[in-house]
Amino acid sequence: MGSWVADYPDAENYLSLFYSENYAPNGPNYTHFKNDTFDQLYKQSLSVSDNKKRLELYKKMDQMIIDDASVVVLFYDEVLRFTQKNVSGLGINPTNLLELKKVRKN
Repeated sequence: MGSWVADYPDAENYLSLFYSENYAPNGPNYTHFKNDTFDQLYKQSLSVSDNKKRLELYKKMDQMIIDDASVVVLFYDEVLRFTQKNVSGLGINPTNLLELKKVRKN
């Protein structure tokens, strides 16, 4: 699907694209990927607050998507930002949004 961007910088936001209850057109699962084990892990990850445990679940789900070849990545977003030497604090974030809260002119 073209032009989709993450709403927030968490793997759950990306993995929700493959949760079977999110089938398009009622959700973002345009691949119509369906895997009962994936769905179980996805639901489990929603209730895990420990970041390390949740990351392990995310890794398992990600590998399932790759193994089943439900998606072919053709493009990834790249952002370039040019500044003068007297500007600091302009960085990047996981969703490539322009955040100016920490930008300072020296």
